[in-house]
Amino acid sequence: MKERPAPQILWSWVLAVTIVALPLTGALGWLMTLFLPAYLPLALAVWGGFLLLLTGVYLPLRRRSASFSLEQEHVAVTGGVLFTTTRRMRMDAVRQVTLLQGPLERRFGTAFLLVSGTGGHLLVEGIDRARADVWCQRLLPR
Repeated sequence: MKERPAPQILWSWVLAVTIVALPLTGALGWLMTLFLPAYLPLALAVWGGFLLLLTGVYLPLRRRSASFSLEQEHVAVTGGVLFTTTRRMRMDAVRQVTLLQGPLERRFGTAFLLVSGTGGHLLVEGIDRARADVWCQRLLPR
């Protein structure tokens, strides 16, 4: 059964972009006032448009197109905004499962699972924390 990332992951991504964008916006404004003050409004408008597209269009589309499933014989992760890709890993190929949870993920109750195996790795983004624990228990004991 395919599952979608938790709805809170979108707010986590938007908050992360905002935290990174604020200092960059200040640095861009400061540099533009030193070197090209006439182009400051244009540069800030382009930068603001880019941030609006990122947070208002790209991140919701990324969340909507992402899915993951834990089947009897394999783990599958689907993602992509323009082009959808599905990556699969057989259950017997799984060697390690790492639960990643930063400050924003702890705040919003989500996590990332890094499933490593003989053929590479899969990243399950935005899984609910309780669901992540179930996945870890189901993937590891063999």
